[in-house]
Amino acid sequence: MIKRKGVTLVELLISMALITIGIAGLVQSFGYIQKAVQSSKNRTLASNLAQEKMQILKQKIYYQVLVTTSAVNNTTDFPPETLSYDTGYFPPEQVVEAGVTYTRYTYIQSIYENSGLIGILAPNLPDTGMKRITIAVVWGQGDGKRKVTLRSILANPNTVMANVAFSGTVTTTNSVPMSGVLVGLVESPGVSDTTDSFGRYYMNGTPGTYTLAVTATGYYSLLQGIVTAAGGTPVTNFKLTKIGTGMIEGYPWINDHLVISQVAGSTVDASVIPNFDQEYVEVFNPTTYTWIVNGNIGLRFQRYADAAKRTIQINYLNNSIPSGGHYLFANSATLAAFGTNTNADAVWDPGNSTTNFPLFATQQNIIPVDEDGGGEGCGALELYRVSDGQILDRVGWNRTNEGKTAPFSEGTAYAQGIGLQRAEVFSRKTSTAGADATYGQAYDSNNNNEDIYGSQPGVTKPMGSFEASKPVISGTPAIGAVVSCTDGLSASTVAVSAGAHPYAYFYMVNVATGSWTVLISSGVLSLERLNVPIANNAVYTFNSTSTFLTQRDDRGIISGRVSNALGGALSGVVVTAGGANTTNTGADGRYSMRVTSGTVDITANPTTGGISTYVTASSNTIPVEAGAVHAGVDFVLYQGGRITGYVTRDGVNGLPGVAVAILDANSVARDQQISGPDGRFTTVVVSTGYYMVQPALGSLETSAPGVSTVTVVNMSGAQFSSTFTIAGALGYVTGTVKKGGDPIKTGVLIVVTTTTLAGSPPAPPNLSSATITGAPFYMASSMENGTYTVDVRNSTNPAYNVYAYYSTPSGTTAVILSSKAANIGVVAGQTTSGVNFSW
Repeated sequence: MIKRKGVTLVELLISMALITIGIAGLVQSFGYIQKAVQSSKNRTLASNLAQEKMQILKQKIYYQVLVTTSAVNNTTDFPPETLSYDTGYFPPEQVVEAGVTYTRYTYIQSIYENSGLIGILAPNLPDTGMKRITIAVVWGQGDGKRKVTLRSILANPNTVMANVAFSGTVTTTNSVPMSGVLVGLVESPGVSDTTDSFGRYYMNGTPGTYTLAVTATGYYSLLQGIVTAAGGTPVTNFKLTKIGTGMIEGYPWINDHLVISQVAGSTVDASVIPNFDQEYVEVFNPTTYTWIVNGNIGLRFQRYADAAKRTIQINYLNNSIPSGGHYLFANSATLAAFGTNTNADAVWDPGNSTTNFPLFATQQNIIPVDEDGGGEGCGALELYRVSDGQILDRVGWNRTNEGKTAPFSEGTAYAQGIGLQRAEVFSRKTSTAGADATYGQAYDSNNNNEDIYGSQPGVTKPMGSFEASKPVISGTPAIGAVVSCTDGLSASTVAVSAGAHPYAYFYMVNVATGSWTVLISSGVLSLERLNVPIANNAVYTFNSTSTFLTQRDDRGIISGRVSNALGGALSGVVVTAGGANTTNTGADGRYSMRVTSGTVDITANPTTGGISTYVTASSNTIPVEAGAVHAGVDFVLYQGGRITGYVTRDGVNGLPGVAVAILDANSVARDQQISGPDGRFTTVVVSTGYYMVQPALGSLETSAPGVSTVTVVNMSGAQFSSTFTIAGALGYVTGTVKKGGDPIKTGVLIVVTTTTLAGSPPAPPNLSSATITGAPFYMASSMENGTYTVDVRNSTNPAYNVYAYYSTPSGTTAVILSSKAANIGVVAGQTTSGVNFSW
């Protein structure tokens, strides 16, 4: 018999299972591989789109690449990074590639160099000849967004050579070299340098009339006028004078909540009801506003023996507590204590449970005392807001002789040998000095053993809402409060805990002499004190009885000074922050304003509402912290005027979108604008002097006149330059391409020409030297979404023929389908839309 080798059924099943697992793993691996390939493909396409846009911008005339003036700062999509982009000149573009929608963002910034570092200039400042282009391409992938960013520098090829060398040294009045001092030209913010360890500065510029500005922290700034011609090497040395300083100290308090001011568990008085244990809880209002109590403020109590807090059911008789006033909770409507009768504001409801409060049925008592037996006398009381359960205040007391600790408390519970006793009152201190019946009981260091004291009998009678209000001299120590000053020299400081009985204390040094605003803040509470006088080597002390943080605000403060090029104060200058906050400088040129925390752009003398004879200046991305001061945001403004002009296509009708360069007498660009929808443009305020205004045109565009000259003098209005008529300016042809009603995704060739193409399909031209001198041809390819745009020159007579070519497979060959739209007129600066093709 022949024996044959084989496998058992079990072995076969095991083999099949292993193969299945392997195939499943392989399939899953293919899924991961596919995702990785798709991710790489998406990133490659995004990079290509970014490079394409960068190339498009770099091929433009320098003056046509306008600095972003209306930027959006997206902080949510890629935290902590901010995605900033233009919404005006180069708005976001959506491009569909391979079924994925990409959004392409453009951001143009004017930059300058200072000691080897790149700085960013505000968009309304004179051009430096360098711009930074940032292209970001964003797309959705998986459950989030992805981004590719490309950045490059664009230099003005026509920049006039910086043939003036500014140099010098900066020292103290004792001739000690000063490093890190900023020296710059007021009229050309892009020309600046920081002194080295020997106090030397060196910077290249162009000929002209300037103001040298020298600034250093802790020293008075200096301004020096200077005039230089081409090839000049002016040497200007400076000696800076140190600013006199003083100090500020203070004791800040916070009063933002009600406090439990007295607790009594039993005050027997036979004149009321024989052997009736009167009890009460007194509440004090140290805040500056009235509290509505009726139904809004409640009490909870917990005995040592209880496992949880018990809510006291209350009948409210009176509604509110005024500032500095009291509110009295009690177990009877009238209390007889300290030889007087006092009306309660609220009483215990008869429905309170004897399960929760064992003494309530016999004595109407909620809070037991030592004399009630059973080791009572240890407990805790809580004042809370009914609407949201927020705890306003807590008082807990121990019974130390039996080792019993309060169920809850603020800090350490009040330590009592046998706990709360009959005829004893637990009272809150009025200040760190202890008890004083003249003032409200407001001291709350968040430590019951520090804040509360017991007395037999009590120091003061129980008081309710009908009693006179009392002044407040303390509260919760504002430990950790941030203290800032608008002097621009001092650094913020923090209030710390001090004293055997804790209070908050701060000491600020190096505060410049003068009168300043001081801001003390803790969370959303703050105190802003104006015109605080600081004398040299003297200490200004905030009165401890009036340093209460009562203002509710989560903003910060920006402050600074605005002066002219001679250092004189400019009053009445409008200063804006982030476009939402506005203030004016005072007689001393200083300003101060509250702004929302974050980073903001500060503008002095904005185009709208500003003084038209002075330039506009900005400081970008100033950090503002809630409850803090960012001081020293100063501006130096020089005088000048504005230049206007009109760009047309025919001498009458405005031509939008034409870039215009404004050059000074040395051919240095001082501004660049773009004609608006009506063809008109207006420059920022430029300094007085001679200027040349000229449109920045393409190779086939001409302007009449080619350049206009203007001399700007100090004036309130704008000076008109000229009406520029542009020949050969571009317009646009747009449309869609579809087949069977659906967009063609593979691309359709669009040819626009004034001539008629022959053949079937019409044959595009053979590119040669003859093409350059013959009829114009403009070509583009449609996008994946089936749309196209072609830039063409103005022409209505003759009008254009628009041809579309679509290649489609037919068997083993390709067939070119074509279509034509005739008599398409294009007006410069306008779009001829709706030139659609379908098959």
